[in-house]
Amino acid sequence: TMSTSENVYRMLILLEEPAPESKEDTKKQNATHEFVDEVTLPIQVDEMDLLNSWFDKFDEKICIPNEGNIKYEISSDGLIVLILDKSIEHLVADVKQFVEENIPEEQ
Repeated sequence: TMSTSENVYRMLILLEEPAPESKEDTKKQNATHEFVDEVTLPIQVDEMDLLNSWFDKFDEKICIPNEGNIKYEISSDGLIVLILDKSIEHLVADVKQFVEENIPEEQ
């Protein structure tokens, strides 16, 4: 049974690796993605303000220092896909720690 109280953002963490020898065919997928972990953000899907301020901090602490090696997409149904370059695999631990330490205050 789906509990509606658990209608929170989920973040999937993927590692991206360039695919070997894809110079010939540029149409082909030129990277592979490996699923690493899934974390739950303590933010309800309808709390856009909380999400925005959370991501402001996340950008500052995690994304900006690693610009070019990290990207994310947020879907409207509460799924966040975070893609890290394989070269910064160590950042997975930092991301998980950030999520644990940054619990938004109840409004």
